[in-house]
Parts: sequence; C-alpha cells; structure tokens
Amino acid sequence: MVLWNPVKCEGDHRQPGCPSHFIEVYLNNVTCNCSRDDAYPVAASDVKEKERMNVEPLSSTVKQIQQCGVHCSKGLPCKSRHHLSLSHCKKQRDLNNGTTIDDVNLSVVMRCEEEKCSLNLNIVIMMTLYDDVHGVAMCVHSAGMLERCQIVTFPHKARKHVVEKKVEVQYDCFSVRPEQDVFVTLKTAPNFCNNVWTQKYSIPKCAHEAIRRKVTECITGELTYTVDTARREITVMVLEAPKDIDYNLRLCLKGHTCIGTGPHRLIKRKDLNRTESFLYSKALPCLCIEGWPASTNARRTQVCPFKNNILELWSGVTYDQYTQALSWKPMCPVKAVVSLCHAVGPKVCLDFGNMSLSSESNNVIFSTLDPHPRLCMKFTTEAGFWIECPFSSEHFPVWDLKVVSKAQQHSVEITSWFPVRFSVGLCKLSSSTTCEPTEESPFLIASVDKTKPAVVNLSTSVCNSSICVQVRRIDVVLAILEQRCNLQCSDQQFDRWSDSETLQKYALLLVVCVIAMVMAALVGTLTLKACGWGQRKQKQGKIPTHRAAAETETLIHTVSEDMDTGLHVA
Repeated sequence: MVLWNPVKCEGDHRQPGCPSHFIEVYLNNVTCNCSRDDAYPVAASDVKEKERMNVEPLSSTVKQIQQCGVHCSKGLPCKSRHHLSLSHCKKQRDLNNGTTIDDVNLSVVMRCEEEKCSLNLNIVIMMTLYDDVHGVAMCVHSAGMLERCQIVTFPHKARKHVVEKKVEVQYDCFSVRPEQDVFVTLKTAPNFCNNVWTQKYSIPKCAHEAIRRKVTECITGELTYTVDTARREITVMVLEAPKDIDYNLRLCLKGHTCIGTGPHRLIKRKDLNRTESFLYSKALPCLCIEGWPASTNARRTQVCPFKNNILELWSGVTYDQYTQALSWKPMCPVKAVVSLCHAVGPKVCLDFGNMSLSSESNNVIFSTLDPHPRLCMKFTTEAGFWIECPFSSEHFPVWDLKVVSKAQQHSVEITSWFPVRFSVGLCKLSSSTTCEPTEESPFLIASVDKTKPAVVNLSTSVCNSSICVQVRRIDVVLAILEQRCNLQCSDQQFDRWSDSETLQKYALLLVVCVIAMVMAALVGTLTLKACGWGQRKQKQGKIPTHRAAAETETLIHTVSEDMDTGLHVA
C-alpha cells in the first residue's frame, strides 16, 4: 500500500537536478523523486516497477522440464485456473490490509517430450500477503495474439499462517515462441488499484545455442554444398533435418525476402540423405540455397555460396543503340550511387558533374549518351567503389572517324549507323593536357546520315605537330571529345580508334593474290590433263580432236567460273 506524504526532500534522499522534491513513503521505504505537479506526485508503484523487476539474463543453457504447473512456498498450498481479466480495480480502505509484489523474475524453460521441445515462460513472484488478498492473477499477451490469464489462489486457512509474510509463487505453463515479445501483467486477487505490475519480455531467438538444436520450430536443418563452376551447378545435401517430416530446397535471390528463381524440390523424409543439384546462370552474391521443413510457418535457413562475389553485381549494364540509353538494373538488392565518368588512365576516372543516380529505384537509366570506349560507370557503396567501362572491350558500331590526307588536301570523314550531328574543329596544344581552339579555323557543324558519310575539309595548318582535330557529338546529353593530334601530312588516313582498318585492307589484298595464284596453278594442271586425255582418245579413233578441244574449253570455262565465285566470296 502507498502512503503519500508531500514533505520537502532533504539530506541523502535528495535527487540532484530536481527543482522540487517530495518524499514518497512506500511501506516505510523513503524515496525521493521530482514531481511534475505538486498535487499529483509520481506513484511509488510506478517508480519502483523497474527496480523490482528482475529479468534473468539468458545463459548458455536453458532449464528443461517435463511437466509445467504452479509451485508456491513450502507449506503454502495453491492452485491455478483459467482467468478472465475483466474486473475493475478496487480501492483499498485499510493501510494494513494490502499486498506488495516485491520482486518478479522472468525467464524461459524448455518443456520436452521425447525429442520434441517447446518454450514456456517461467514467472517467479515474491510477494507480501495480507488477509484480504487470496491470490495473484498473471496475464500474458503479444502482438496479434489474445491475452491469456491464469489466477493462483491460496486457501483461506493457509493464508492465516502467512499474513504479512513473504511468499513465493512460480508458474511456468505459458507457451511462447522464439523471438516473440510478450507483455506480462500481474494483479492481486481481488484486483486492488495501484497494485498492477507490467513488463515487456523478449523471448530469445532460435540462433541461441541452447535452443537452436532442441526446440522443434527452430530446427531448420543444416545445408552443405559443392559448386561446379564449369557446369554452373550447385549440389546440396541436408544435415540434421527433422526426421519425421519432408523437406524443401530451392535457389533464391536474397533481399528483404528470398525470391525463388525456380520451383522448389521436395525431399521425402525417407530420402533425406540424398543430394539435390541446381543449375544457375550467374554467380551473384545474393544467390542463396534455401531450405525448410515442409510444415506450416516453418522457419527457413539460407546459405549463399557466392556472397563475396561483389564484381558480378555490375554485370547488368546494357546499352540501347536506338534510344541511346545506358542502363543498369541491379540483380541483387544493393545500396549504391551510380555515376558516369571519363577514363583518362588505367586507374583514373574523372566524374561528370550532376550525373549521379541512386540504385534505390532498382533501375538506373542515363538517357541519350554517346557510346565511347572511355565512357564508364562508377558504382559507389559503403564498401568502396567499382568502375565498369561497357564500351571498352570492342569498337562499338555507332559512328566512326577518319582523318584523310590526299594530295595536300586534308579532311575528316565521319560515318554513322543512324543520323547524328557533330562539331568539328582544330585546336592548338598549349600543354600536355590542354588544347585551345584556333581562331583561324572555327568549329563546324556536320550532319551524318547512315547512307552518306560527312566530309569536312581542313586547312593546311593541320600539318603542324601542335595542331589537333577535335570531334564531338552534339545531339546527345553527354559525349566525350574525340581528339587526334600529330597528324602526318601524307597520303594516308587515320581511323577513329586505330589503324586496324588499313591492316585489314592489306591483309585482304594478300589473300586475293594467294587465291589467284592457287587458281592459276589449278587451271594449268587441269588444262594439261585435258589435252593429254584428248590426244589419247584421238589416237584410238574414238573421239575427234575438235571434240576434245571443245571439252577442254568447257572445263576451263567451268573452273574459271568457280574461281570468280570464290573470289567474290572472299
């Protein structure tokens, strides 16, 4: 019972930092608290609530029981029954007739039957019993579940021997589930006001070693696997699975949930020792093996064989040459900032301003870009950054640039697969990295159709070693400047990317010459054979000379046609 005595706090009872203090006398225990309102000081039962509550720290072992029930202090009989917590509280009229819940201890126990175990909440109450109190009510509820209540009562004759003495009440039959948050409420019977105790308690998770292998709903099995990278195949075996139930296996992409990549495999309980094989297309870090017992609301376990394979995340970059959009769709949930940059060296990529997007939208798109070998995407995460250059591995077939010098006439020739617009001009090198536009040769605009290349004539000053040709697309949002310097003024041409086309032409000419020589040798051999055959036949008088000549001419004509056909194909 609580007695309010609003007198000034002094001495050892005074709380530091409180502008106004009041003494709270709680069964002769003096405490001092700040008062929000002088007329309504804080109730001692609320203040002492946390101090009287004792949540047992979770140890490496959990007590096992075979039967649950109610237990009271030695010599004090008690019994429990179901209770509906609907009555209103009563006011206590006599200070000497009350009860005090002095201490509460909450913990979990495992109730096991054979090899199956479940969790129960264990409540231990230490209380002072008074004559007009005949028991204590305990209620437990959690989110999404109805409140469950039990009342423990003491016989009237037995209460007379323990009036105003401390008694212990233990009850351990409230079933709970791992990772569940429960709210425990204790009340006197009958329900006296200001004698209500409430506390939240978190049930340990299945990851706890003491319950992971024993509590039925925590047993998910252990997955072991081997990976055949050549065949892109994962072989899985299940260990320590529940023995009396079937088991499910599948591959999934792990994010907030694990989304299956195909149908799951059902392993019958009699075949739990066999292996299952799954094919995969990409070794993504979020590709996991998921297993779970074939029961309602069964917990699942996942192992991810490629969890460290971060580079595979950046492989989903695509370019649409018709919309000229560069996009990246993450195949795994990842928080990344994606930006465009210009590669100027093996490990240096300069960012473009205002060209960053977040992967939270699940699809990153940069519109109307010029596909250039040095145009790259930079992916930045909490772990670091990675650079992917999608156009560096090959000559992307969009447009091409040639610098041609013929008979003292210099020009730029641009070809394209679709209509594009360029700016073309000359600049003068002022340093190793800076090229300033020349005043005598302003930049020109050139339009290119896929059926007709654009040719821009250049002045003779291009022969100077400090003069460069600059070409840039102007019909896109972002384009990298293409620059050609130190041009030689002779009858030759310079490709946009390399001299590979010139080499290809020389190689083609060499192949044609070799084919012609082979064909000439073949024709000579066939002609000699045809003539010799005709002479032998003429001597025998079977085939006239003019017929042999005609057949030889026909044969030569046929071989000649074959040569022409082969040359055309080559």
